[in-house]
Amino acid sequence: MENDVIAKIPFFHTKDKAKYTRRKGNMEYLPKELKDAFDYDQSNCKELDLEANLINVSDVLKAHYILADYFTDTSSGETSERMLVGVRSYNLLASALGRQCVEYDGKRKYSDKLDICSTLFYGLVKDHAFHDGNKRTALLILLYQLQQYGYFPQQKFAEFEKLVVSVADNKLPFTYKSIWKKFDKMNDPEIKTISYIIKRLVVRKNNSYHMNITTKVFCKMLENTGVEWSLEGQKIKFVRHVRGFMKSKKLTYTINFYGWTRPVLVKMARDTANALSLSDEYPSFSSWEDGDSSIYRTICEFEIPLKRLKDK
Repeated sequence: MENDVIAKIPFFHTKDKAKYTRRKGNMEYLPKELKDAFDYDQSNCKELDLEANLINVSDVLKAHYILADYFTDTSSGETSERMLVGVRSYNLLASALGRQCVEYDGKRKYSDKLDICSTLFYGLVKDHAFHDGNKRTALLILLYQLQQYGYFPQQKFAEFEKLVVSVADNKLPFTYKSIWKKFDKMNDPEIKTISYIIKRLVVRKNNSYHMNITTKVFCKMLENTGVEWSLEGQKIKFVRHVRGFMKSKKLTYTINFYGWTRPVLVKMARDTANALSLSDEYPSFSSWEDGDSSIYRTICEFEIPLKRLKDK
């Protein structure tokens, strides 16, 4: 399968989007042309040795192909968008992703989560790792990563669009003169400027772990974060392996089992999340959902700027 496969997929109108976002998270829903191209890239682009809370190769590939699936059209009767899908350079993709964990003298260059989002976003826009859709893939990953870190992007479509175009066209110093002046004498003024702008475009999510869900659903949602669980008598034991910089650690937590259909209490959910170090990475139940579904939902919310970036 060549990387220059062009695929056209049905566009889902607004009334269909709620159903569309609930599709399975294993990419099996892709049309054959796109699925073949996705499988080809996935088999040839290996995951990097990154910490679990950082964006990796598979995340970006999914975002890229989900964009193609969402925006291409063969059945609606409207003008069909054509997107040249696939990785142009794995090395450039790896370079962009590696920006998240750059070190100097054994110390991480970026520790602030907004800075991490900003440097990855910058790398994806500038490195052109894909044949097409680089700006849109970069914006989608930015929005997705922000939500994974507990930031809710406000629907200021024009502002996000302006940011993407400014980075792509090397116009940050001109588009954001007053902000650029705050950082132009520092190292990495581009990243600091982007981070500053993003901070004005997001709000912190409510760290609420209360949802009307059963114990069965609770366990399934934890599975989506990589947590293993087992029922041992009247106890449920949760195990999470967390990859650190030097070594991994094993986190465990046990809760009482009252029945699969019994509701999960707020305190039980919060204590579980804290014990397994999930609170920072997954600040709410909604962020425990399947990753692909989350990406589709983000496209639904930010369809306007994502669609317009095609022509910019």
